[in-house]
Amino acid sequence: MRYSIFTLFLLILTAVSAPLCVGEVLFEDDFDKNAIDKGKWNPTGTWSADGETLTVNGGEVGNTLKNDFTDFEFYVDFNMVNPLWAANWVVRAEDPNNCTLVQIVADGRNQFWWFTRVGGNYIVNDEDKLDNKSGVHAELGKWYTIKIVAEGERYDLYLAERGKELKLSCTWKDDTNDKGGIGFRAGGGEHSLYDNVLVTSVGHSFAVNPEDALPVTWGKLKAVR
Repeated sequence: MRYSIFTLFLLILTAVSAPLCVGEVLFEDDFDKNAIDKGKWNPTGTWSADGETLTVNGGEVGNTLKNDFTDFEFYVDFNMVNPLWAANWVVRAEDPNNCTLVQIVADGRNQFWWFTRVGGNYIVNDEDKLDNKSGVHAELGKWYTIKIVAEGERYDLYLAERGKELKLSCTWKDDTNDKGGIGFRAGGGEHSLYDNVLVTSVGHSFAVNPEDALPVTWGKLKAVR
């Protein structure tokens, strides 16, 4: 089959400019319905959705029905309503009583506290209270994005204002859980909003250029809401 020079040029241009998809999307939810999707989530009674965001106001642990994520990247936007150390993320949850968690402590301590729940009991160790090294000190009423990378026994947590470049906050190691779902926890008086949940395989990208990668592009769009 013969091609003209112009046709060959177009084929080459398309191949060069087309995004390169690496890895896969494992789970996503943008909470664009006025109800929690019970086909995706095992929520607590305090969860609600208004067609734009997920509200989590107390109620302890809620998580995805899918509970076989092993190594993954978990992205989500969050907005702390009350108090400053309100947002808690759940990873590798077998169920609400058996999971790995991390909580932001956004007061003067500016830390992330990693802990586990085993048989319904929380295990919190002082050595797992890690300083936030991202340079981003989260505040009430503002939108931020986190990314939690779970790979083997290692967890890397990245933080940024929504729409901006994510920066490494802390790294933690723990072998309590090697697979499970993702979700959110809120203790008494803790109240946060969440949006744009995305779970991918480790290293996932839609594009060769990091500036065109899906989470970054989402962030830019969210920042102008």
